[in-house]
Amino acid sequence: MPHLPLNALRAFEAAARTGSFSHAAREMGVSSAAISQQVKLLEEFWGKTLFVRQGNRIALTEAGQSAYPQLGQSFEQLGKLSDKMRRVDQKKRLVLSAPESVVETWLAPKLSAIRTTELSNSLEIRVENDPVDFARDKVDLRIFYGHDLYTDHTIIPLFSDHLIAVASVAFVTEHGCEIDQIKDEHLIHTDWGRDFATSPNWNDAFAMKRVINRNAGLRVQASSIARSFAEQGFGVALIPERMVLESLHAKHLVKLPMPAIPMKHDYLVAHPKRLEASQTAQVIIQALKA
Repeated sequence: MPHLPLNALRAFEAAARTGSFSHAAREMGVSSAAISQQVKLLEEFWGKTLFVRQGNRIALTEAGQSAYPQLGQSFEQLGKLSDKMRRVDQKKRLVLSAPESVVETWLAPKLSAIRTTELSNSLEIRVENDPVDFARDKVDLRIFYGHDLYTDHTIIPLFSDHLIAVASVAFVTEHGCEIDQIKDEHLIHTDWGRDFATSPNWNDAFAMKRVINRNAGLRVQASSIARSFAEQGFGVALIPERMVLESLHAKHLVKLPMPAIPMKHDYLVAHPKRLEASQTAQVIIQALKA
């Protein structure tokens, strides 16, 4: 087996099945000359002439006719085995797709209820931006915020949220907790990306009492990144409250006194309608909603 010329076997099988080196070459994505060379290698390996070559035409010899049926059946069985194994792997894994900030700050605690069940071993978590293609990317569940890209799927609301101002204990000790007194260069700005016409920002927090210089201060592209830099004392960040609950409980961040800013949209989860009868999917959705 270590010395079996598998590429040559594939080339011979394809040429014998299609009746042409050029057809076999197109199927395998190589040149006709490469197919011819591989067949020659197999003929030398077996010590048998497999094709009669007449210009651009080929015909199986008696030796080739003897070898081809069994080889063709072997490749067919290998193909079936490969399909079977891939289907088994796909059935074992339910793919849950979500934005970066949701995965890094909120998802793991919500799924802790299924941590000790078999479901945790059959789940695949992916970090992806919208939109996702459920069929092409083999996605089963998609958590998203604030758009209507998946209206042809079943959509389930998860939660509403609001933005709060947070900073590290060290930052508050040095700069105080009065939000009106925090300098512009100490405000962390989160850009929610090109999918949104506007992002919640510090001007919303001050109700036009103060115009913020958005060119000052740190700018990041995800709430999870804003949380990390706030924890390290870079400044004050506006973050959905559910995404900082763990940090607040662990005293990595403190909440500054400021009215919460309601978010315009809900967080939702979408799935293909075929999963409405899936017990696994429904258990995960219930854990997300809890």
